[in-house]
Amino acid sequence: MGITKQYLRYVPLSNFNIICHPDCNIVFVTLNGISDRYVAVGACENVVVWDLRLAKLVMTIEDEDMKNNTLKKNSVVKLASISEGKHIAVGYSDGLVNTFNLTTGELVGTFQGHRSAITALNYDTNGHMLASGSKDTEAVIWDIVAEKGLHRLSGHKGIITEVKFMNKYNIVLTSSKDTYIKFWDLTTGHCFKTLAGHITEVWTLSILRNDDFVVAGSNDAELRTWKISETKEEELEIKMTELLSSETILDFTSSIKCVKAGSLMREGPGRVVSSATDNTNHVLCCHGHGKLLELFIFTGDGEALERLRNRQRKFRKKALKRGENENDENLAFLNEKSPALQDVVRRLPSILTDFKIKSVDLVVKQTHVKVVVSMSNNSLAMYSVSLTDNKVVKELRKISLHGHRSNVKVLAFSSDNLALFTGGSESVKMWSRKTLNCIRTVETSSQVQCLCVIPGDRHVLAGLEDGNLLVIDIAAGYIIECISAHSKDLKSIYMLPDELGCITGGGDSSVKLWQLELVVLPNSDRRVLSLLHLKTIELDENVQCAKVSPDNKLLAVALLDNTIKIFFKDTFKHFIDLYGHTLPVNDFDISYDSSLIITASADKTVRIWGLDYGDCHKRLTTDSSLTSIKFIPQTHQFFTSDKNGNIKHWDADIFERVLTLQGHRGECRNLSVSGNGYFVLSCGQDNVIRLFEKTEEPLVLEDEREEERTQEDEKELATGEETNVYGGPSILALPSKKTISSEKAAELLLECLNVIKEYKDSLHQNQNTSEDKPSLPMIMMAFNVKTADDYLLEIIKRIRSSELEEVLLLIPFSSVCYFMESLIPLLNHMHHEIEAVVRSLVFLVQTLHKPLSSVKDMMPILRQLHLLATKKTNEFRDLVGENLHSLMFINNSQEEEDLVFNITQNVHKKRKRQKQKLLKTTLVNF
Repeated sequence: MGITKQYLRYVPLSNFNIICHPDCNIVFVTLNGISDRYVAVGACENVVVWDLRLAKLVMTIEDEDMKNNTLKKNSVVKLASISEGKHIAVGYSDGLVNTFNLTTGELVGTFQGHRSAITALNYDTNGHMLASGSKDTEAVIWDIVAEKGLHRLSGHKGIITEVKFMNKYNIVLTSSKDTYIKFWDLTTGHCFKTLAGHITEVWTLSILRNDDFVVAGSNDAELRTWKISETKEEELEIKMTELLSSETILDFTSSIKCVKAGSLMREGPGRVVSSATDNTNHVLCCHGHGKLLELFIFTGDGEALERLRNRQRKFRKKALKRGENENDENLAFLNEKSPALQDVVRRLPSILTDFKIKSVDLVVKQTHVKVVVSMSNNSLAMYSVSLTDNKVVKELRKISLHGHRSNVKVLAFSSDNLALFTGGSESVKMWSRKTLNCIRTVETSSQVQCLCVIPGDRHVLAGLEDGNLLVIDIAAGYIIECISAHSKDLKSIYMLPDELGCITGGGDSSVKLWQLELVVLPNSDRRVLSLLHLKTIELDENVQCAKVSPDNKLLAVALLDNTIKIFFKDTFKHFIDLYGHTLPVNDFDISYDSSLIITASADKTVRIWGLDYGDCHKRLTTDSSLTSIKFIPQTHQFFTSDKNGNIKHWDADIFERVLTLQGHRGECRNLSVSGNGYFVLSCGQDNVIRLFEKTEEPLVLEDEREEERTQEDEKELATGEETNVYGGPSILALPSKKTISSEKAAELLLECLNVIKEYKDSLHQNQNTSEDKPSLPMIMMAFNVKTADDYLLEIIKRIRSSELEEVLLLIPFSSVCYFMESLIPLLNHMHHEIEAVVRSLVFLVQTLHKPLSSVKDMMPILRQLHLLATKKTNEFRDLVGENLHSLMFINNSQEEEDLVFNITQNVHKKRKRQKQKLLKTTLVNF
């Protein structure tokens, strides 16, 4: 059967309006060698980078798989970067962790090891390892270079709130809502120390001053601080002796000592929300749920010792004045040589912001600290705090014009579809559709409930929550007139088809007809646009929406009593009522030929009515309450938005759903369709405005339904959630997680082994019968390989490095034996691709050692693989070392040549200046 009706697919084009999402932290990133100018923030499923100096957007980083998959939208909830690093780590709400290149925006690595949202993410100092914590109470250590998981840290009973690396001791610290802070050894992946100094949840964790102090914040005003030091060998021997001779269970000795140093008292009320440290780990900033940001600096040993001596000197002077005798307590303080916490920590000036703080990050310069703050009203602010004793706090930059302060509720297109208009709780904004930059902002006194663009695109009508109707000159950016149109909230504005007036509907149960006119301003010859009130219809219920049919004959009004009343537009006489909805109609629209009216209700149904007799043609049921509905111009197709965040494309002629787009996380509040039908605009509870574009890609309903069923099936793993090991433990705690892509890769590897086995069997059979060599299978030719070994190597290279272990555990044991046997020719002839092969071999031997050693035929293969792997690994290591030192030699030579060239150039410039100076002196004397 051929295509009976062709549709064109709508796809996401871009997002805007988000300056900083409150659910994601903010981090400084290094671009073009500058570390204190650019910040990265989360914007739903994307990451945006802002230039704080120019207050503009410079980069948007997005996952292509998430962008192309309209049914998968996971928000960015955690970011991590490293000073002078080129990569940024992004944690998503589904537990996925991606790393991107900051220069190109390309995806570098993908790590899947968590089952719920990421709550903590941090790099080590060198940027070679990444630690992630999640709501699943586990933390995972990832090797960025090898793109694989190293350890899964399981031990907490609450949500992980922070993960930090200690660089001196090869240790990772984790904090959790179970009130504990745990120390983990990176070599073994085991917990060797637990701090239980908190009564309630631990929300923040910071490591200060070269791993000397650990600071943790809880539900109170205290920042508990511990001093970290290395355990000496003599103390280790004593503790080990006590452990061996004691009959009771003692605290096992460890390589570090952790002693409570005291507490830092915060000024802000409530619990600590988040904290941050600079790249040198000397300055700590923290904040609560309020507007106060507090900063502390951990000074060096010299300054701390000087402050201690100053305190002792002052104490001695006060004691002499009072004539006190030196008792044991006074002598102990005066003889103290090690600084206390109050000597080490100095409080910097606090920052009081305009709105509640959500996240902070900071960079330390020589004389000041630059602090960037993301606030709850979708704005960024950058402050400078002096490091000296003078309490100077400066606001350097604020980014607020690129987004609304609160959720957007209304949208509109201009007549030429080149501009977009949005209304929020505080303003009306005009955006460029091509660049998505905010062009104009007009402040309003209350929430904007509805918008209407007047032909010519110079003026906009805005209905407010207090019942006022604003006439806005959007080109000049100011309000021409404020008309008190309704006594209650104004819910609907609709331009008449003849473009000479408009109708408004409000919460005061009335519909009013207005006429556009030009009036002359007093004391001026200037004429401006105004509205003249003509007629009013008083109704029994509050008006939800009011529109006029395109033929300018009928007026339809949706009321709060679940009905739609239709009047004649010229006489305002009642024509017909539409009954059927069980809950109020939130929105409706009339087709271009005035033959159909579609209604969207809170009862989860869409009804299609005929305007000739008012009969219901069809009732369409959805899975959520509907918020908005719009016809595509010049067609009987329409879009709906619902409280699940979905945007659905329907056909009113055949009464079927065409396409579903996941638009928003949470409620999708409104949508608008452009005049040519090529663009769709939507806004939602997540504060993002999404723009969808019509493409030239044809869409067939049967294929679309099949694709949706396939995506639903892929949500469930065919082999179960847990990984089963043949001949070993039933559950293996790998750092990675079984995913759909790992199952597909396992199927691909299993198919490869079967094809290779069949091909080699046929090759061996033809050699015995002296027949011609068989041709390569079609699948090998598709991969553009010449031998079976190359085919196996190509399949191994296609497996994601982070999923290699999961893939190997998914194939059956018989295939594992054949796979290990097939690795022998690869190790014999391969050089540069040895890493993945040897890694697969080592993992299989470690995991399946018992069943492999029980098979007699495998022992010679294992011995041969051992010899080959050791030999090839050594050769490859020598090759890498030789190349590394060769590159270092070339680099040093190049640096020497550049140094000589620069010195020569400076000498030439100096001689040239001396000659010019001498020439000028000679001319003056002459």
